[in-house]
Amino acid sequence: MSYWSETFDGRPESASEVREFARKAIGDNEGADLVELVASELAGNAVRHSNSGEPGGQFTLHLAAFLNRWQVRVDDAGGLNVPHVCEPKPIESIEDLDAFGDEVEAGRGLALVAAISSGWGVLGDQTGRAVWVEILIPRAVRSPSDRRRNSLIITSAAASCRTENVHDAEC
Repeated sequence: MSYWSETFDGRPESASEVREFARKAIGDNEGADLVELVASELAGNAVRHSNSGEPGGQFTLHLAAFLNRWQVRVDDAGGLNVPHVCEPKPIESIEDLDAFGDEVEAGRGLALVAAISSGWGVLGDQTGRAVWVEILIPRAVRSPSDRRRNSLIITSAAASCRTENVHDAEC
């Protein structure tokens, strides 16, 4: 197992630093783009939805490489909001885009994380939380038919682990 960790200031600008740290740690290994995406999303959530986003707040990003998976974890300063997958309001017309304003993209981040991960969860409480995500490492394949079969296996594994995650209608 390989492990990397870094603490960042709880400010929106830290998202680019998180992506850069993840890129340098993981390199160009299989699944690195997914690790970078998840790390950035979890960091953004820590800043936006936890006490880590308060003045002087911080969060810590942990990355681990196992034989068959990556693990991404962000430890934040907790808060009243519990991380959960939202059911975003449907956008049915141009008027909806205007009505939702800046919130049109809100509530989709953890749904994306859940869709590309083999599992995720939340540990902790109002005083401190850890949100963890596991991503299967795609295997090197030799032919297009092997690549398609491998993709289907990874997609099936990622879709099979949704029932134990936190869901909440209040987004």
